[in-house]
Amino acid sequence: MQLEEKRAFVKKYLDKVPQSELDLYRFNFACVFTKHSVAMENPLKELPLEEVVSIVKGLGARRDGDVRRNVYNHYQTFQMVAEEAKNNRALTIDFIKDIHESLMGSFMQGGLYRNVDIRIKGSNHIPPSYLKIYDRMDRFMYDINNFSGSDIELAAFSHLQLAKIHPFLDGNGRTARLVLNFQLMKKGYLPVSILVKKQKQYFNALEEYKVNKNMQFFVDLISELLEKEYDRLIFLIKKFVPDAS
Repeated sequence: MQLEEKRAFVKKYLDKVPQSELDLYRFNFACVFTKHSVAMENPLKELPLEEVVSIVKGLGARRDGDVRRNVYNHYQTFQMVAEEAKNNRALTIDFIKDIHESLMGSFMQGGLYRNVDIRIKGSNHIPPSYLKIYDRMDRFMYDINNFSGSDIELAAFSHLQLAKIHPFLDGNGRTARLVLNFQLMKKGYLPVSILVKKQKQYFNALEEYKVNKNMQFFVDLISELLEKEYDRLIFLIKKFVPDAS
């Protein structure tokens, strides 16, 4: 099956899966997404999945306070983003700031644009001066509201352009990945998790867009991840509907 066929299959049979199984699938996805998104910019801080599960359940994980808060904040923010996508909330600057504020928790005052110029280690792209962020974010929203590509391309653009502007002092990558999934879920797709082992491919796709304005590499990556996520859900469906076709 092609991606859209898989999507239609899932939509047709999803209500045949017991709610408890769906809840477990969604919980596991949220934990995997959190594990990899929190560690993406610093793979040395990648936690075992069982520790992520322990943290989000509020159990006594053996980690320092900052790590626990990063994981817990991300998990809770994803729950909020998923709920807002379900409610068909519009992607606005205020909502992006809300996402960032939820992520940053007690680390810093979230939802505020950076007030310094920055450089990104290993990138040939220099984010715009902090003096231009308001203008760039306004233009970003205009481009989203007037986007003419596919739904997957819109989700990819939303992530890529936000990462390119890099409006916050910290947490830009996590915010952009949550915005990516918000846009996918809002358009009726499954969310995706970019694994740390795909960091090089992911960063190369980001760089290709930032430097050459070519988002096809990232669109291809997201399409590949969507295929795999639908395959997981189809496998689950066929456990309960073995004759589904």
